[in-house]
Amino acid sequence: MERLASLDGCELGTHLHGELAEPGAFEPDVTDAVQRDYPREVESAKLAWLTEAFRTAFGRAPRSFRAGRFGIGGNTVSILDELGYAVESSVTPHVDWSDVSPGLSFVGAPTQPYHPDATDPSRVGDARLLEVPVTILPRRLARVPLLGKHIEHRWLRPTRRSGDALVAIARETVEVEGRAHPRRPVVLNAMFHNVEVVAGTSPYASTDDAAQRILGRVGTLLEYCREAGIACVGLGDVPDVLA
Repeated sequence: MERLASLDGCELGTHLHGELAEPGAFEPDVTDAVQRDYPREVESAKLAWLTEAFRTAFGRAPRSFRAGRFGIGGNTVSILDELGYAVESSVTPHVDWSDVSPGLSFVGAPTQPYHPDATDPSRVGDARLLEVPVTILPRRLARVPLLGKHIEHRWLRPTRRSGDALVAIARETVEVEGRAHPRRPVVLNAMFHNVEVVAGTSPYASTDDAAQRILGRVGTLLEYCREAGIACVGLGDVPDVLA
């Protein structure tokens, strides 16, 4: 915690896997709970516990949140708003997670930051907090019945993409979103787990070489951003950037 608290120039936020949060916390072999499936009072209690744990550890309130398994639901936005969050970042445009939790789908969700509907985070509404979706580009084949569910969309995620592929996704997003919203900054939101760059702590990088390859891809993406004049900001800064 001291090492994390000492970091300068980066933002820390909260991330809920419900099994690990009170009430009823325990350490499972696999974290497969989806917070939207909890009763509202249980989801609220777990988010409140997590938020207070962050405040105790770092001496300040968190501004941003992302759900484990991207599992936000009809109660999440209002709970986060009550807890004082500024940004939520669990929406994965074009992706249907119904196999994870029935009804969990972000197909048709906006691809750039928006104020969500309090009861349906995949739709635009009038919630106070800002939703900042993960940057994902759709694949045309994903629309094909039966075949489509096996086709992965193009995520801005260094775990499975080469550095060149990440740059291509970023460049295409800037071009497409820039044309659609010419007077608004385009937001790129990359996603990967912190443990992916520590060897042996995740399924994604079992060796030092694998972890270094992921870091190298991140470096390639950041170099593109530097050359293109794209600033790096924390999720909690996005509302001010767009204001």
